Amino acid sequence: MDSVRRVGRSLLGLLRTRVELFAVEFQEEKLRALSLMTWFAAAVALGAAGVMVAIGALALFLWRTAGYAGLAGLALGALAASAAILWGLRRWIVHGPAPFAATVKEFRKDAESLQESP
Repeated sequence: MDSVRRVGRSLLGLLRTRVELFAVEFQEEKLRALSLMTWFAAAVALGAAGVMVAIGALALFLWRTAGYAGLAGLALGALAASAAILWGLRRWIVHGPAPFAATVKEFRKDAESLQESP
C-alpha cells in the first residue's frame, strides 16, 4: 500500500509539474500572439497610409505635374515598410517555435520512460 501511495504522489507531482509548464508556455504564447497582432496592426496602418499617400500623390501629380515626386516616393516608402513588416511577420510565424513545444517534449519523455520501466 505504501508503494501505491508513493507512485500516486509521484504521478501527482509529475502532473503538477506538467500543468505548471503548460501554464508558463500558455503565458508565453499569449504574449507572442499579442506581439504578432501589434506588428500586424502596424503593417496594416502603414499599408493604409501608403495607399492614401499614393492616391493623394497621384491626384496631385495629375493636377500639377511638377514637384510631387517626393510624395510618390513617400508612398512607395510606406508601402515598402509595410511589405517588409508583413514579410518579417510571416517569417516569424513560419520559422518560429511550435506552440507548447516544451510541454509536448516532456510528455514524450514521460511516455518513453514509462514504456522502458518493467
